[in-house]
Formats: sequence, C-alpha cells, structure tokens
Amino acid sequence: MSFSYVIAWLLPLATGVAAYLAFDRARAAGWRCSAAGYGFVFGLLLVSALTALSARVDTAHAWAHAAPWLVAVAMASIALIWLRGKNGSPLTQQFHRWGKGLGEGALSTTTPRWQRIALLVLLASLAFRAAIALREIWLRPTYPWDAWSAWMVKAKSWFGLGYYTPYVAMHDWMAQAPDANWYTGVAQHYPNALAWVEVWFASAAGGWIEPLINLPWLGLWIALLFAHYGQWRALGLSNTRALFFVYVLGSLPLLTVHAALAGYADIWIAVLFAFAVLAWTRWLQQRDIGQLALALVCAAVLPTIKLEGYVWMASLLAAIAFGALPSRWRWRCVILAVAAFLALFVFGGAKALLGLTGHADASGQLALVLAPSWHGEAIVGIGRTLFAQPNWHLLWWLVPPIVIWHRSELAARDWLWLPGLLLAVCIGLLLFLFLATDASRWAQSFTAINRLVLQLTPAVVSLLALLLRDVDFPAAERGTDPTRDPRSDPG
Repeated sequence: MSFSYVIAWLLPLATGVAAYLAFDRARAAGWRCSAAGYGFVFGLLLVSALTALSARVDTAHAWAHAAPWLVAVAMASIALIWLRGKNGSPLTQQFHRWGKGLGEGALSTTTPRWQRIALLVLLASLAFRAAIALREIWLRPTYPWDAWSAWMVKAKSWFGLGYYTPYVAMHDWMAQAPDANWYTGVAQHYPNALAWVEVWFASAAGGWIEPLINLPWLGLWIALLFAHYGQWRALGLSNTRALFFVYVLGSLPLLTVHAALAGYADIWIAVLFAFAVLAWTRWLQQRDIGQLALALVCAAVLPTIKLEGYVWMASLLAAIAFGALPSRWRWRCVILAVAAFLALFVFGGAKALLGLTGHADASGQLALVLAPSWHGEAIVGIGRTLFAQPNWHLLWWLVPPIVIWHRSELAARDWLWLPGLLLAVCIGLLLFLFLATDASRWAQSFTAINRLVLQLTPAVVSLLALLLRDVDFPAAERGTDPTRDPRSDPG
C-alpha cells in the first residue's frame, strides 16, 4: 500500500471533517462522531467533484490534480471555523476540545456494569462483521451486474485510457463511431459521481487494484454508524441507548452485504438520505441553521449518485417546505400535491421526468414510464421481502407496533411526526411503484425491492430510536424544553 494511497484516504477525511465543522457551529453531545461520519462522506463527495473538474485530461494522476483543491477547501473551512469560533474561542481551543473529547469513553462509569459488558459484546460483534466485510473486499474482485455495468466500467475505461471520454446513448454511438471518441453501455445514463471516486483511489493506488478501489464502501458503512451515534446523542439519546441502536443498524444483514459487495450505489443513497433526515430532525428540534444547511446539501447531492436520488431529493425538499409552512396551509398543500400526483400518474400515465423505473429503451435513451396498472400479485413479494427473508432480521416486524405504541408522542411533536410523515410518504411511493406499475416484477423477483427498501432503512431505524429514546421531552411546540439547553450532554 503506497504513501499516496494513504494520503488519498486521510486528505478527504480531514477536508470533510473541516467542512462539516464549518456547518455545525453548535457542539452538541456526540459532535465528534457526527463530524467523523459526515466528514468522511463529504470528503468523498468533494473528491468526486474536484476529480471530475481537474483530472479529465489525466485520469492516471487524478489524485495529484485534485489534492491541491482539496487542501484549499480544507484551509477555507478551517479559516471559517476560526472566524466563527464558538463563543469567540480560537481554533486551537476548538481542536483541544476535540482531542480531550476523544479520550472520553462512550461507556460512562455511571452505566450499570452488565449494560457495559453487553454493549461491549455487541460492539465487538460489529467489529467482527467489519472484519468479514473487509476480507470479502480484499479477496474478491468487484461483483458483476450493476456495480460493474453502471459505475465501475466508466471509471476503469477512463483510468485505462488516461483521460475522460463521454458515454452516450446507443443510437448516438452507432451514428458517430468510429469518428467520435465515445463509449456506450446499458447504464450510460447513470450519474458519474461514484465513478470519479473510483478514479481517485485507482490513481492513488498506482493501478487498477479493485480491493483498494472498493475499500471506501466499508468506510462508508463505518461512517454511517459514527454519524448516527453522534446525531442520536445530539437528539437526546443516552450513550447506552445510542450504542444499542448503532448495533441494531450495523447488524442489518443487507446493509453489510452492500458494504462487502462494494460498487453498488444504494448504500450511498441510504447514507445521504439518512444524513439529511437526521440533520433536518435536529433543525426541527433545536433550530440549528447549520443542520438545516446540512440537510439541504445532502438532499441536493442525491441525484448525483443514482436516478432514484431525484425522487428522494424531491420528497425531502417537499417535506422541509411542508414543515416550514404555517399549520393552516399545510394540508391545503397536501391536497394540491395529491391532486397533481393523480393527474400525472393515474389519468393517462405520463412519461415522468422523475421516476423509480428508469431503464434504457432499444435506442439507448432513458425511458421513465409509470403507466398505472394494478398488480396485486406483488403483495406476496413485498410481504416476503419485509417479513420472511433474512435481509432485515425482525426490523419490519417491529416498526408497526412501535409506531402504534408511541403514536401519541409521535403526533405531539413536529420534530418527530414530520420525519415520520416523510418516511410514510416514501414507503407509500414504493408501494405504489410495486403494486400499481409494471415494476411489480421487481418485487416478485426480490431484486430492486430490497435495494430500494435499503435506501430508506437507516432513516426508519432513526425514527424508532427517537421513539424509544430514554430522555423525555415535554410536548411543547417544536418539542424543545425551554429549561434545558438542547446542546447539553444528557449523558
């Protein structure tokens, strides 16, 4: 493993952490873990954007071209932190607080001994899962199908050629080749963000070494757990409860599979969607403008990862706008939105600009058609996916009773029921997709349904964690306690 490859990991992490801290002015409980989790993901997204901008003519040395720009972003973020230092404290004190916090154990000595032992066992099991995933990545080349055809084929061609060349529709390629230096493929219309991340790590590794290129997927899984722990702490969960739900999230089989079978984009969508929901929830509870900005950034990035990102981005932005409306306007807007949905999909079945059933037609053009037609036979596939297959343990058996059990608490607080409403709408969209369109075959074959459910699952686990948290907030407006600083550490 070369020195440049190590730098290719550390530089995005440091830049992303600095960028996160520039957003997150408050230092709530768990902020260090939030910074590490969000920072790793933001760093890779910056890598993608800067590599695409600076290394198109020399992809073999992409990391060397993009690294100075990453350093510039890091320095700008650090300067912003310095200028906006919390309570006027200089940057050196900020990093002193960071270093001091790293030495504080997550398992407080006030936690009962048996709980500490149980949590250590659970966390050790997650470390074991990570080791298994690392072994899979290290010993196995990229698994075929979408991971290869949609993203890695572009990255490998660009890296092998030494420069960027566009991927175009089949009919365009046939009309221009061999005069134009173009390529085509079954997934030529997919976004390129992840391909540029792969180019960055390939150039830093000094060759197309797939285990080294795929390792960031394991890092993404770890970042997901770190960020959720940090945000759950900031939202009121104790150390013990937050760590327990970290285990719940990290032990979901399909989530680990997507980390081990690196190359798929679904885990990226799941991470960014969950990050956006968590940050928006903190905005609703604490009115931290930096968290609202984080939610908007995460939502805006979703379409650069995968086509479904357009739908989830639209859902997130609509939910954020809905939450900002006065109460008297909210349900009028819901009625208008439902009417627009019916007009678009039920009456006539239009070609949709945004859709979950994207596929390439015979000419290679992107066809997004949602023609409504009832497919009741897909109910069996949906039921088996959620309640019979081992992909989710018992998660979907627990969601309905927990929500019903805490329905009064859920309804009493905007910062709980608004994210809950968002997730209900997203699940409703999936049910409509699989029951009322030709995409029902994806539910009956247990293919896309699992991957689309994965994209919402971390956010659903967050909702359950908040409903079962061990810190009570009075049912006042916005769910905040006027006698308590929401940034204080309840643990």
